[in-house]
Amino acid sequence: MEEKAVNAWAWAAPTEPNGKMPISLGWRGGFISFDIIGGPYDAFKRGENADFGVCLRAELCPEDLDVLLPIKDFSVPPPAQLEDVEYVIRRALGAAVAGKRVWAGCMGGWGRTGMFLALLAKVADYEDPVGYVRRVYSKKACETKDQCRYVYEFEPTRLRRRLYGSAWRERIRRIVFWWR
Repeated sequence: MEEKAVNAWAWAAPTEPNGKMPISLGWRGGFISFDIIGGPYDAFKRGENADFGVCLRAELCPEDLDVLLPIKDFSVPPPAQLEDVEYVIRRALGAAVAGKRVWAGCMGGWGRTGMFLALLAKVADYEDPVGYVRRVYSKKACETKDQCRYVYEFEPTRLRRRLYGSAWRERIRRIVFWWR
């Protein structure tokens, strides 16, 4: 009987998210609430489990994504990538405020994904964003000290103002055009 070689690096594509993170913007954000889904990016299925994909990995980048923020495994974005980080946060939150189901993911959906979810929570003005993500999404979120430090040192003020402005515009649009 012939034995087949087993590839130790074979990756079975996950099919489920690791969890989701609810965001409620309160009165400053037009009382808009939404969930951000997180998990391995390979489990993202456009139209089936989400409408907008944020890929956070630098390796094995797929074709089907809306925005890419390439971050090396167990790492953080380099300082030169700050504008890209802000752009991806704006796109993801803008899609969520507009009512799209947003999926954020990397390879496993814990470290880089958890860090990105914590950045979203920080922009949405959650007091302890890493603690919040670990509580509602996964205890494994933000795997490294560098990822946690990146979240705590991230300056969200400009993005927060834009988020609240777009949320109120969406709230007004929903009120004015509720019959459509």
